[in-house]
Amino acid sequence: MNIHRFLRSRLESEIIDLKGLTRIVNNLLVEYGLKYNILSFDILEEYNVNNILRVYIAKKDDTLYYIVDEPIINVDEVSDIIAVFIKYGNECKELRCFIELLEDKIPEKIEVFTSNPTTILYHYNKLRSGYGPLYPLILDHNIEEIAGSQEDKIVYVIHRKYTWYGWIKTNIGLSPTSVDTIALSLARKAGKHLSISQPVTEGLTPEGLRIALTFSREVSRHGTSFVIRKKPWKPWTITKVINNGMLSPQLAAYLWLVLELRGSILIVGGIGTGKTTLLQALLTLIPPFRRVVTIEDTPEITSTTGLWDPLVVRYSSLGETTIDEYKLLKFALRRRADYIVVGEVRGREARLLIQASRLGHGTIATFHADDATSAIERLVAPPISIPRNLLSSIWTIVSMDPHGSTGIRRIKEVHELSFDAKKLYPIMKYNINENTFTPSNISGIARNSIRLKHVLDKDTLEEELENRTLFLSKLVEKGVFDIDDLSKEIQRFYSIEENVVEVLNTSSKNN
Repeated sequence: MNIHRFLRSRLESEIIDLKGLTRIVNNLLVEYGLKYNILSFDILEEYNVNNILRVYIAKKDDTLYYIVDEPIINVDEVSDIIAVFIKYGNECKELRCFIELLEDKIPEKIEVFTSNPTTILYHYNKLRSGYGPLYPLILDHNIEEIAGSQEDKIVYVIHRKYTWYGWIKTNIGLSPTSVDTIALSLARKAGKHLSISQPVTEGLTPEGLRIALTFSREVSRHGTSFVIRKKPWKPWTITKVINNGMLSPQLAAYLWLVLELRGSILIVGGIGTGKTTLLQALLTLIPPFRRVVTIEDTPEITSTTGLWDPLVVRYSSLGETTIDEYKLLKFALRRRADYIVVGEVRGREARLLIQASRLGHGTIATFHADDATSAIERLVAPPISIPRNLLSSIWTIVSMDPHGSTGIRRIKEVHELSFDAKKLYPIMKYNINENTFTPSNISGIARNSIRLKHVLDKDTLEEELENRTLFLSKLVEKGVFDIDDLSKEIQRFYSIEENVVEVLNTSSKNN
């Protein structure tokens, strides 16, 4: 039974009395208990979450584990306290409010609560969150994705620091009933319907979690299942991804200049390779006086340094019309956007995005393909079927590598497309043996770029790349990773930078 489902309906009425609710709470606290004894593992890393949880990344028999240690409670002693909070304390925010509730309902438990309020409130929030046993994973900002099924019986996670390993087993166990309950609760949180008649759904929770659910064995032989993708706690900025090794300052400077000149950038790679992360980071280089329209299936982009106009796909339901990426792209063309960004290109909207680029909009999009060559092959083949000559609107194709040499998501290589769209020119490539991006010198990048040389003369091009490289390197060195701090620095950069702004006002990328 899921507390979140009762919280806004049955609990707020008087259908369940306090005694009955206490039994429910007691059972859930026991059911949501954690497995494994940490003493039997080799600890690789440990850290705190919200000063209430202790997380261990551990190893046993060559298998990696994510083990979370929750604060211990005496279930029998605190079940009635938590039941009171669930039934009557939905509006309580301050500690005093909870104490007053106990004074009114069960004054004999005030001392139990005040002796350890943080722990008891943690378990209260865990039950009322609607995430149940997944609650610790929701709190941990290092977790990227969460998955479980009735067949697995254990929750698995993708950890930001250990993406090279893949799915890590946790110490959170699930019964088949718990998996059903979690999936139904997630669907309700996202405002979606999940049932035997509609056994597949996806959506976004109020906390911004992207969910994909199946129910029963209608479409999945492993029964009910869930996958939750968490967006980063803080937006990925260009300085942060440079610091993490995704790209070099020189490569970031190159991509920045392409954006400045309203070129078209296509980011390609497989699932989980960091395409959206790089897309988000590039949006923190948009000039503050430019308008950005973003179009997404499920909202994952969280900010930009430009003037932001976010649009989201709406799927059809009773009495509503589907508004897909294609319709939103047509709409965006009437919004006087300097940049049009598509979170993921899949079909006919690719043709319209190419047209937007030809009309003078800067464009950025992600696309599922292994590399630049396969991306072009997919774009010209059915069902997208873009005439190859129109692909000349794409300036730059960035190919992502999920693992590199050390398990870090990084750019694998960058190409420019020739003006007749028949040839790819290499701009930069990650060298695994030397753990560097080559060429690493500004003159080499400038020499390789046919697109930038078409707009800027050699001296101006090298000067602008040098200025941006130095600027970004200094910001990384100073630890300017927060979006607000970076926005101020980008504003400062454009207040003193003139050369490229002049070029923008006097030249066209299609000249």
